[in-house]
Amino acid sequence: MKKLILTVLALLVLGATATPFAGAYILRRYVSKERLVLETEKNINARVQLDDVTLTLFSWPPTLRLSGIQIAPRDAFAGTPLDGRPPLQDAPVKIDMAYLELVPEGLWHKQFFPRVLRILGADVQEFISHDQGSSLEKLFQRPGTSVVMTPDGVPKAIPLPSTPTAVQESTEPVIASMPQVDLPVSDQPRAARLALQEISIESARFRIRNQSADSRFDGDLSDFNLSLTEIDIDPADLGGHNHLKVRLSAKVQLDGMAALGGRMQQVRFADMTIHGEGDVAPVNPTTLTWSPAAMLKLTIDKGSLVGGHMTIGDAAGDHLEKLMKYGIDLRGVRIGGQLAQDLAVHVLSKDEGVTFLSDAHLALPDYQVTVKRDSWMNFAKDDQGLMTRLYCGDALKEQVVRGISSRGINNTLSRLIVDGFSDDQGRFAFDLTITGSLSHPEVKPDIQRRLEGLLGSDIEDKAKGLIDTFKGLRGLFKK
Repeated sequence: MKKLILTVLALLVLGATATPFAGAYILRRYVSKERLVLETEKNINARVQLDDVTLTLFSWPPTLRLSGIQIAPRDAFAGTPLDGRPPLQDAPVKIDMAYLELVPEGLWHKQFFPRVLRILGADVQEFISHDQGSSLEKLFQRPGTSVVMTPDGVPKAIPLPSTPTAVQESTEPVIASMPQVDLPVSDQPRAARLALQEISIESARFRIRNQSADSRFDGDLSDFNLSLTEIDIDPADLGGHNHLKVRLSAKVQLDGMAALGGRMQQVRFADMTIHGEGDVAPVNPTTLTWSPAAMLKLTIDKGSLVGGHMTIGDAAGDHLEKLMKYGIDLRGVRIGGQLAQDLAVHVLSKDEGVTFLSDAHLALPDYQVTVKRDSWMNFAKDDQGLMTRLYCGDALKEQVVRGISSRGINNTLSRLIVDGFSDDQGRFAFDLTITGSLSHPEVKPDIQRRLEGLLGSDIEDKAKGLIDTFKGLRGLFKK
């Protein structure tokens, strides 16, 4: 979410400026492609390309359309006249159109502010590495040089002052940076009050290659739609004004490397369709920077793939070998898979991680997994702490019964043992704790400890005389 807000801020610098003017003709003249590009390149560390600008004043509401936006790493052509520039090639940020509805009252008072911003057809590529950080964030930092217009209208590159200077009042039409958006020299832009009431990103695609974490994953978000409404941000009073509503939908593919069969292999972590809504606190009250904390209620559609590339045997190692003496073989059970039902999750998304605010129930073909409240995943740090409970389907339950019977306990007693670990719906159930790296998780089942407490370490010696005991204890372990 932070990258999206940075992208929006850059577009605000492009399209939203405070402009004294004298008549519609002069306003159109100064809201030009050349001036918008040069002003933007003064504020962000990038080169900008803009195909067309259309300002419509005599409609309701007045509108501004910016077509064919491209943003690329800053080069020698940034800050120079547009006529002498070659076209950008393979820009990491491409936007078909940015559409702004303007505040009519502002125009009458010689000011030019957007009320609604729509970003259509964005295609964004981001590369994240240990050494370089985020390539996308670098584009929206303040550059080391800027461009001003000399009296003869020729752009001239000059060093930026260490502290941004205030715009001086003038009787001549000038373009000045928007007061609501201040991008200081820092990795974290400080928040400022926004006049915008609504922001939307429609039909976008984001491709992320993350090489900073051990898991080294590639993400592809397509058909991405985001709507921010009820925007109320005032850094001077965050106690009462630090909120917006969000709605989103997307198709998500996540690929990466995982340890399978003793070696690292390319796998697909997820292929899912997701949609939902929530409440966002966009500004960190301590640092006063854009650092959104979002409480989201999301739905992952039935048929989506969530995990499934790894078996419990791949992840649990020696912990499962201890269960073999009880005839319980879970090595081939896959962690995740294709969802048999919609998955509803309620999470807190903050600082590139998520925390589950309520239990989430994954219905898979052979079993169900409940991810318990307060479980968490941190994608930036490649770490996790998931508390889960696995509920086996009939086929897997029968496999466990047969396994226990193979250790010399008759079928009746084996079923009583399994029933003792089953829930009210008759599903054989036990807890799994998943910790460590996303690509090298450590899975610990609690069933081994519970079986040892009930039967001891030598199951054959405990087999005789347990039938009557289990009749009295049946259901003791149900949850």
